[in-house]
Amino acid sequence: MKKVKIPEKRVGVLIGEGGETKEEFEDLTDTELTITDNLARIEGDVLDEMDGQKIVKAIGRGFNPEKAFSIIEKDYTFNHIDINRFADTENDKERLKGRVIGRDGETRKHIEKMTETYISVFGKTIGFIGHPQNIQVARETVKQLLNGSSHSSAYNYLEKNQDKIKR
Repeated sequence: MKKVKIPEKRVGVLIGEGGETKEEFEDLTDTELTITDNLARIEGDVLDEMDGQKIVKAIGRGFNPEKAFSIIEKDYTFNHIDINRFADTENDKERLKGRVIGRDGETRKHIEKMTETYISVFGKTIGFIGHPQNIQVARETVKQLLNGSSHSSAYNYLEKNQDKIKR
């Protein structure tokens, strides 16, 4: 059995309207999902539990269920960065999240498009869903932004590493 704590405000998303998301989760992962307060328990075959754990973490980190389910459907994985490693104060965290999101979400969208990943900025984390090698390029780009590099430098990195992207 795998256990995953998720933020209380994401429990409703994990369950879904009338339990439909929970039901779809169980069908896709071939596991049983039990949610008590903000603790999700996933029971099934060990490999299925691991996939389920990634999906629950992704939903907990702000992804909508449809994108989180792509972890199984498209053989993707989930990864995240803790913003606290790059910020000292709450103001710093908000500023850094703004750098990654960009005006009207343009920076996030550009990185997603160039790396063929999904990115979620939620709470104190930045989450990624995609092929592992694509996530690696997206993570490095985001880390550059979090470390203070200019957007143009980060975009140049994206351009130079297009050969690493699995299409």
